[in-house]
Amino acid sequence: SGIADEDNLLTLSKAQISGRILAKLPYVESVRVGIRLPDTVLLEIVEADVVYSVESQDGNWWLVRADGLVVEKTNAADAQGYTQLLGVKLSSPVIGKPAVAAEPEPELDEEGNPIPVTVLGSERLAAALSAAQNLEGNGFIGDIAKIDVSDMSNLQIWQGTRFQVLLGDTQQIDYKIRCFRACVDKMKDYASGVFDISFTVKADQVIYTPFA
Repeated sequence: SGIADEDNLLTLSKAQISGRILAKLPYVESVRVGIRLPDTVLLEIVEADVVYSVESQDGNWWLVRADGLVVEKTNAADAQGYTQLLGVKLSSPVIGKPAVAAEPEPELDEEGNPIPVTVLGSERLAAALSAAQNLEGNGFIGDIAKIDVSDMSNLQIWQGTRFQVLLGDTQQIDYKIRCFRACVDKMKDYASGVFDISFTVKADQVIYTPFA
């Protein structure tokens, strides 16, 4: 925080105090600073509830918050203990900075000309983080195994090995995840299967198929 003994409480900058904490501790999402005279500073810290693992271009794994901030470097084995964001890779991650997606290299046609990339890496990362934020907002904290944006027309989520969720494209992703929450709350503890919430089979209807 930068606060030291004998500092004048009346001249302390709350913005600078919170800024220092946020800059040094990426796991901290927010800081509230209060002053209680004559000699007390109150710090209220909110930490990230859950972080996600995502691979970088060089094959390393990193942990990011749902807002995209990079918080830590990890390894492939430990990365499996977090919700994995698949189908996107990071470019030169820096701890404490927003994640930046690596852009795919264009493929070549038969004549050697580059084929335009149809989906940018930044779009994939945005879709993955949007899904993560909506999952957190609906109470899925730490029990999602994978968020897969490899196919942007068929986003997929795995809740452990229990449920596979087909979301279709990025349209209405917040509503689709709310539907998933409502469905899970009605399921028996032993139930497992596939939820199709793409709304492509039947408009605005969830299709559930138990695992064989």
